[in-house]
Amino acid sequence: MPGTVDDFMNRFAGGQTVTDQDASQLHDRFMSDQPGDRQFDKQTYASAATEYLGKLPDDQFHQAAASAMAKAPPEERHGMLTSILQSLSGGGGSSSAPVAAGQSTLSGIASMLGLTSADPRQMNQDDAARVMNYARTQQPAALQQAVADKPWFLKALGNPMVMGALAMAATKMISSRSSA
Repeated sequence: MPGTVDDFMNRFAGGQTVTDQDASQLHDRFMSDQPGDRQFDKQTYASAATEYLGKLPDDQFHQAAASAMAKAPPEERHGMLTSILQSLSGGGGSSSAPVAAGQSTLSGIASMLGLTSADPRQMNQDDAARVMNYARTQQPAALQQAVADKPWFLKALGNPMVMGALAMAATKMISSRSSA
């Protein structure tokens, strides 16, 4: 398990294998607020994760997101959906707040996406995946903020997603270091 960011970047730059356990621990370090983990930049990781997720085919992301949301405790699921919906609605979270792509209400998003409800507590896992996929493709900053605020979500998407996010983060960090 890499002890420093340099170890992390060298490992990915060198094409070394990262085990599932290493990936999980690296994810935790990037998302940690502990003083010893400050060199692992949460915002860079959230940005890299969002970029990686943005490149996935819709069906692959939808399936992973639906599975993650099905496994999430209700309070985590509600928090994630509320965060994304508030971002999509301009931060207010009310049904009258403006929304991207010409939609004027949360109920407008629900209608446009064919959701069973605009209430995050009432959404099933398919509804949740549709909301997240919409954010991923239409307002990636909303998903990025949710990933940064809700570290469980990326992990719940599964190890291949964590590995992809870590690889993207390493690429970004190596690139920014070499251009400095």
